[in-house]
Amino acid sequence: MSAFDSLAAAYDADFTERPIARWLRERTHDWLLTLFMPGAYVLELGSGTGEDAAFLIENSIEVTVTDASQDMLVQARQKLEEKAAFASLDINALPDDIAGPFGGVFANFGVLNCTDDWKALAEWLAERIPVGGKAAFCVMAPYCAWEVIWHGLHLDLQTATRRWREAHFEPDEQTRIRIHYPSVRQITRAFAPYFRRTRVLPLGIVLPPSDIYGVIEKRSRLLRTLLAWEKRLHWPPLANFADHYWIEFERV
Repeated sequence: MSAFDSLAAAYDADFTERPIARWLRERTHDWLLTLFMPGAYVLELGSGTGEDAAFLIENSIEVTVTDASQDMLVQARQKLEEKAAFASLDINALPDDIAGPFGGVFANFGVLNCTDDWKALAEWLAERIPVGGKAAFCVMAPYCAWEVIWHGLHLDLQTATRRWREAHFEPDEQTRIRIHYPSVRQITRAFAPYFRRTRVLPLGIVLPPSDIYGVIEKRSRLLRTLLAWEKRLHWPPLANFADHYWIEFERV
């Protein structure tokens, strides 16, 4: 049983359908379409309920959908029906039976934060992605400015600084998941020499992390202002200070 099984049934309602989350996901979808052309065959790590795979399939991109959570895969199967291939995959126990080759790989919204052995993942992917293949990951950043400022002002220093060290996510009373917050440099080093970094962008430098969505979403004028600023801020050095950063590689 995966720690994320308990989140599967309500995940779309709790996260996917939130206005800020949907805007951020649409932004990553635009970036994915610059990497993967119609007819490509790609691997998705940590697919969740299959929202990203559904978008790529609509754009004539074939996807193998994977997740460590069987309940998340159930949700994805219901959403995608027979339009994708499905496999169980835990990035902390990488399987041998997913062979590829794939034209690329992607993982959205913090999948890579659930391991600290990014080098092993890079080696595993390098065996399945040929030279020229693309990789893209949306990673929770280590110094989220929103989190530090918001929780710092509320005198919750434990939460304000939680990304500065190994943390734990508790989806229910019985489960604790180790979460890591690698910097852009850490991921870049781990993926070399198999992959060359080609782009990095901040995602959520103006928009808040999910535990603060409600504060912003009920203020429509403020939300519109923040969305406008979010569109403008593409400066790579901001990546480590956003809620997430988007990092792309090419197999070399």
